[in-house]
Amino acid sequence: MALSYTDAVQLVEKEACHQRTAFLANSEKCSIFNACDRAVSESICSPISTPEFDTSAMDGFALSSVATQGASPESPVTFEVQGTTTAGDKPHSTLDDPTDGISPCVEIMTGAPFPVNPDGDRFDCCAPIEDVVLAENKLTDRRYISLSKPAKWRQHRRLAGGDFTKDDQIIGIGERVNPQHVMAMASVGLTEIPVMRKPRIAIFSTGCELLSGPSNHRFMIHDANGPYLSAIVKKYGANIDFRGVVRDNPIAMEHALLEALGQNKYDVILTSGAVSAGRCDMIPGVINSIGGRTVFHKVAVKPGHPVLFSVLPRGQEGETAFFGLPGNPVAAAACLRFFVLPYLRTLQCQSREQPQTARLQVSKSTKAVLAFKKEADIFRPAILSPCRQTVRIKKDHSPGKTKPFLHANCWAHIPSGVEQVCDEETMDVYPCNFD
Repeated sequence: MALSYTDAVQLVEKEACHQRTAFLANSEKCSIFNACDRAVSESICSPISTPEFDTSAMDGFALSSVATQGASPESPVTFEVQGTTTAGDKPHSTLDDPTDGISPCVEIMTGAPFPVNPDGDRFDCCAPIEDVVLAENKLTDRRYISLSKPAKWRQHRRLAGGDFTKDDQIIGIGERVNPQHVMAMASVGLTEIPVMRKPRIAIFSTGCELLSGPSNHRFMIHDANGPYLSAIVKKYGANIDFRGVVRDNPIAMEHALLEALGQNKYDVILTSGAVSAGRCDMIPGVINSIGGRTVFHKVAVKPGHPVLFSVLPRGQEGETAFFGLPGNPVAAAACLRFFVLPYLRTLQCQSREQPQTARLQVSKSTKAVLAFKKEADIFRPAILSPCRQTVRIKKDHSPGKTKPFLHANCWAHIPSGVEQVCDEETMDVYPCNFD
């Protein structure tokens, strides 16, 4: 009986955990200008509180809200402007007491610090410039404002630490940096951050039938797996070396794998094809001959049943994970999505991916029920409609056809034990691509 998908993924994650310490030891510094899509190698917290001091949220005047109580159009309250502070200036700290019953105020720009004074209530708020009337005594060069309505305590005043407080977490270990993270890190003064190096992956296609260059042999076929696997794993954030097509020959396969291992740089090696039970399916034997430790071969999934997962020795440099994917393009795509990517997530300290849920929408031309074999986990290309949160499963799901897969934007997962799914029933879906 084939290994269940659930058990297989647990074994994949367990092996990734074993390799994680060595992987994390090679973290590097990265400018925040180049940090998007990189996975951080440690949690990053704010080194300061922001703002570091109380600042104004408006262009206006810092003054005492208490002094404005009773202000009205008929009886405006007057303040004397004793200084101007713009963003980046030091706060005013030497201000006069009220003169002739007129309280002081400070012109203050957006982002500028509030005046510092022993009496905390003297400048507790900002009156927006739109709410005041300016006046100037040309003989004395003294400036005044009048306010015709009461101001509220702390209005338009951003309090120190009101955004980030010191040691607030910005991003956790393993998370990928997005532009919002960059904004936050820049706002607290971070210019470089520790990131994991990108996983390094070697990819081979196998098969005597595959075209690897110009050829007039009309019975050969174009290699779809090598370019697709390279594209999707690169999109996920890895560095890729596509090492070409290897013929169905054990000596050639062994040489190709040993040459890749000898470079001591790959975290994962992927092959497509030659893992089933036919005469040309030589990968399992080759893995054994080079001392690989096979974790599992064949899993109860469709498509992708013959998938192989092993760990290969890499001399004194540790071990390299090896995934032998099926040769049919959609089967290879499914195994990459649901075996290889969980390995890479765990390697980079990321939690297990959580699926979206959507309601199944069955075509009116078919029955309102889709039937499945309950002995395996089924992964089917599908189309998710984000606006309606509905999913339509592709009717043509042959793992050897690429055209039905062309417009799919997600995978629908039907767990083992489920024999049928009805119209409007909720199911799990996973995106095909990574943005």
